[in-house]
Amino acid sequence: MAREAGRMNLLSLLFQASKGRFLASVLSGLVSGACGAGLIAMINRTLSGNQTHGTFEVAAFVGLVAVALVSRIAAQVLISQINQDALFDLRLKTSAQIAHAPLRQLEEQGSHRLLSALTEDLFHLTNAMAMLPRLVINASTVFGCLVYMVMLSRTLLLALVICLVLGIATYRLSTARAVRDMRRAREVQDELMLHFRGLTDGIKEIKLHARRRDDFLSRVVADAAGRVKDLQRRAATAFAVGSSWGMFLFFVVIGVLLFLLPRLTEVSAAALVGYTLAVLYLQTPLMSLMEGMPLLSRGEVSRVKLEALGLSLASSTEMARGTAATLDTRPSFQTLELRGATHRYQREHDDQTFTLGPIDLELRPGELLFIVGGNGSGKTTLAKLITGLYSPQEGQILLDGQPVTAQSQEHYRQHFSAVFSDFHLFDRLMGMDGELSQVQGFLERLKLEHKVRLDGKAFSTTALSQGQRKRLALVTTLLEDRSIYLFDEWAADQDPAFKTVFYRELLPELKRRGKAVVVISHDDRYFDVADRLLRVESGRLVSEPLSPPLAEPPRAVS
Repeated sequence: MAREAGRMNLLSLLFQASKGRFLASVLSGLVSGACGAGLIAMINRTLSGNQTHGTFEVAAFVGLVAVALVSRIAAQVLISQINQDALFDLRLKTSAQIAHAPLRQLEEQGSHRLLSALTEDLFHLTNAMAMLPRLVINASTVFGCLVYMVMLSRTLLLALVICLVLGIATYRLSTARAVRDMRRAREVQDELMLHFRGLTDGIKEIKLHARRRDDFLSRVVADAAGRVKDLQRRAATAFAVGSSWGMFLFFVVIGVLLFLLPRLTEVSAAALVGYTLAVLYLQTPLMSLMEGMPLLSRGEVSRVKLEALGLSLASSTEMARGTAATLDTRPSFQTLELRGATHRYQREHDDQTFTLGPIDLELRPGELLFIVGGNGSGKTTLAKLITGLYSPQEGQILLDGQPVTAQSQEHYRQHFSAVFSDFHLFDRLMGMDGELSQVQGFLERLKLEHKVRLDGKAFSTTALSQGQRKRLALVTTLLEDRSIYLFDEWAADQDPAFKTVFYRELLPELKRRGKAVVVISHDDRYFDVADRLLRVESGRLVSEPLSPPLAEPPRAVS
């Protein structure tokens, strides 16, 4: 039942993509199937000597062939078009659901699982849905032939149905384990993707230690890849046995019709010939259906996996409450307040729960706030809480005295522009137009004009050092011109000269423009720039005294 429900869910995707074209394709398929049944009937009557070979019969035969051809082409074209539209919608919906899912949920799933969903699962869903047009056409052909068989002989139809039921039951038994193996292989695929991430992210450490490299490749990667191979090979073998059994079953049915039934009951020669022709005609569409079962089963496993990740095609746990067109991309504010805000989470590789808060914090326009703290103290979690990427589990965030709710969270986030320590640098400027005229000035100010240029809205390159990439990310952030800026260890990869530009020039300039700025930093040389200095200790926020300015490093910038 689960597999049938899964295939119905896949078909529902096509139906939702275009109800009218889907119904038209099914109707065309039924017409094609009916014409095929009509042709078998004409051939049967002609072979039995019950039909003349006159002009009308020839014209009818040619007409049925033409209608069958045209209707089959129409059905295939329509269903293929719907299939591509459904796949297009599927890719966009899945991407949108990831973009709108709560950040904490995405982090708990892990990037390797999300990458598997976007690559492995969407790939198999694509293959499964590509199989669906043939499923619809062949099912229509089978239906038309069955209607003809009912008209020909109910006794023979009963015998055929019994054989088909036995065949389907044995096929399901032989492939049930294959489906379970596919599900298990998909779970191991997540583990394999995690190891691939380790290979790319840890390539420097792997290259520096030959024994670590060999152990990683021969044991860690090979173990997961071997389990995937064994499970998928076992599943493929089971489906191959089932498909071969289906081929054998056709000849069993023909043998029963020709040799067994005439001994048990009186059957006309015309009916036997008609049924034999129909069974032979059905062999191709039924075999096509059986050979497509592995793709459909694998597609269903991927669909279930997507839903298990919280990326259901029907809904998402956090959807945008408004489109970008209805949101003010540069809203202003008077006060931002965290009142008793608390956020708890399970630390990676740790059974203990970490609690940030309760946090009481107020931020106003034109204020420079520095936040310091040790590793693991909760600084980055606090940054995500302030920017609305995390929601407080207790307490609340107030913007201009109004609580930030699930309905207003998207609007709240539009106040912020940030460069996080684990930032991503997009290769093009998106969501901005008039600001492009300022790009060259920022590139020159941050000494990037000889490294990067803007081609249309795309950067000529992002293959830069980490410090240069952060400066390019800063360019993008400054262009956004939001009312609140957050920088998480931005200066950590900059040389002393650029640190001075950042702390002594850019931050005071943002302050003069009335921007609220939150800076997470360990550069105590520049703490005197801040209006306030707060320290995060074990999830709690405490005030720190401001220190006098220290001696400046050299200002030369090469």
